[in-house]
Amino acid sequence: MKQRWTARTLPPDLADTSRWRLVDSDALDDKQKERFLNFQAAITAYLETGKISAISEERGISKNNIVRQLNRCVTLAADGKPYGWSALISQLRTGEYERKAKLPLGRQGSRGNRAGAFRAFIALHPEIKRKIDNLIFKRSGKGEVHEARIAIKNIHAAFVSYCEDAGITGNQYPLNSKSCGKRSIARYVNDALMSSSEEACRTRFGAIARSHMNVGRGRQSSAMAHAPFDVVGIDPHKLDCIGTVRITGPKGPQHVAIERLWIVPAVDDHSRAILGYSVGIRTECSAAIIEHCIISAMSAWKPRELKIPKMVYAPGAGLPSGKFPELIGRAWAMMMVDNAAVHYSSAIAERARRRLGCAVNYGPIGHWEHRPSLERVMRTLEGYGFQRLPSTTGNSPTDPTKDDPVRNAVVLGIDWEILLDMIDVIIANYNATPNEALGNRSPLSLLHDYVEKGSFDFLPRRLPPVVATIAELGVTIETKTVRGNLKQGRRPYVEIDRVRYTSPLLSSTFNLVGKKLRVHIRESNMCSVHAYHESGEELGILQAQGAWGRTIHTREMRKQINALRDSFELVVGYQENPIVAFLNYLGSATHKEAEKKPMQVSRSATKLVQAAHESGMPVVPESCNEVPLAPQQIQPILSIIPSQSDQSKTRTLSVLVKPPLWKTVIR
Repeated sequence: MKQRWTARTLPPDLADTSRWRLVDSDALDDKQKERFLNFQAAITAYLETGKISAISEERGISKNNIVRQLNRCVTLAADGKPYGWSALISQLRTGEYERKAKLPLGRQGSRGNRAGAFRAFIALHPEIKRKIDNLIFKRSGKGEVHEARIAIKNIHAAFVSYCEDAGITGNQYPLNSKSCGKRSIARYVNDALMSSSEEACRTRFGAIARSHMNVGRGRQSSAMAHAPFDVVGIDPHKLDCIGTVRITGPKGPQHVAIERLWIVPAVDDHSRAILGYSVGIRTECSAAIIEHCIISAMSAWKPRELKIPKMVYAPGAGLPSGKFPELIGRAWAMMMVDNAAVHYSSAIAERARRRLGCAVNYGPIGHWEHRPSLERVMRTLEGYGFQRLPSTTGNSPTDPTKDDPVRNAVVLGIDWEILLDMIDVIIANYNATPNEALGNRSPLSLLHDYVEKGSFDFLPRRLPPVVATIAELGVTIETKTVRGNLKQGRRPYVEIDRVRYTSPLLSSTFNLVGKKLRVHIRESNMCSVHAYHESGEELGILQAQGAWGRTIHTREMRKQINALRDSFELVVGYQENPIVAFLNYLGSATHKEAEKKPMQVSRSATKLVQAAHESGMPVVPESCNEVPLAPQQIQPILSIIPSQSDQSKTRTLSVLVKPPLWKTVIR
């Protein structure tokens, strides 16, 4: 039985009318407004004085009615708060109807007298209620599998079966009604879905719809970023368009479709600026591509040499490092990523975290709204250009803008290098575009105020110097044994992935044979490595011997070539460039796939473009165009930061990323 409160027994927290729900009395008609104000004045005076008799006589309201309306006001609603003054609105229910009469029996029960009968029946049979709820919300027990989205009629059929199993006869409710409670079941299902909206959204409409309910809750989340470079978000995305590669076959040149490109932007949470990005041409994104995105964000940016005349950079467009030399080599305080497996790799979770000195925030699983700025920026970029191409794949399988993207890409010849130009232009132009969230200012304009005018909140951090025991970004450290034999005339060397590395100094130092060296390997360019003694003393640059030292190639590319040679699928002759042979092999495989399926995406074509992009070689290489590469020392990011005296004179270009070709490290 419900507690009947009076002014004396009412708890202080419920008696505090300042916490009650308010009512806009002007929205009521004259009669309702007069009634509401009369009750409001009576209850207020009753709570203040406790003299109910005098108030009843003054207001013309019975004492019992005053107490009854007071109890309606302090009744708790579904959100746990009292109804307050809204309970004084006429005909407003503050509780569910409770049936006191017995359930209808016999066939006459189908002619009426069924108000509240279904809820009373459910209360008497909790096991049936549990089974119905399990069907609605797909709560599986042992050995149970539910429909993807069960219909109301199927829930009703199961309800009738549950009633019969419970011993309900045809003369008992609900089986004695004409529809056997079908309309009551429909109302019950709707009420259950509305009362448990999050669970209902997940089970009835899918995980994507449920994820959208994580936003718009009416609560302001605490801001983690108070200035630029406080929080930077990184997340790989696949472009919503198809590109092609142009190969030369027996019947002339032809375009072959490749897989969708990966783009990994680094977005500053406060200014919404894209600090840097990397492009991955492969089936799945790798940790090396994400690591290269971090490198590009701290390296100087230069515009690409665009291949399409009408494709231009907007006035003032660019990346922050290309506009403000002071931001080159600056790190951020927190890096926000999702829970993809690639973000848990040692390259991100350990090497990048230690080198930048930042915290890594993975956020809750399946909550994209944890990175709203990043997700919004990617949606903006797609709308700016990628979804406007004839070869767009749309933003969903049902997007009407998608119209045979592979065929359009092949017929129109949308080349992969054009897509790279387009990515750079769209990102640079985005940074110079006014943003409503920034007060109709562009991200670069906001950064300009922080950099040029100064702010105590803006403290971008310089990276610490690199030591021999800590790897630079994009570099792995391995311990290798020096090999050689003076008796046999074999000069000292170290071997990495079946290729010998040496230098004039190492080759003449036979007392190092059998000793260990710490080798810093930049896996995006295996032509040379940087060696240190075990004590940390620098030995110098070691150059790959033979044709391996003449053309840029990644470690993954070398392993693929070695695997193909082991299986006799690829034959590399003496002094023949293995990179050129590998590109020719992929070109031949691409042509064979294109002959069989000319209007389908080619996996070999994707690998061909990936190899050409990483090596800097043309898709159809010519060995006579090879130029020997001088050994390059691996320099820390810190060393490319211009001094105060030089910042006003020049803008230093980073040696980590060689513009305009944006390299990616593939594992």
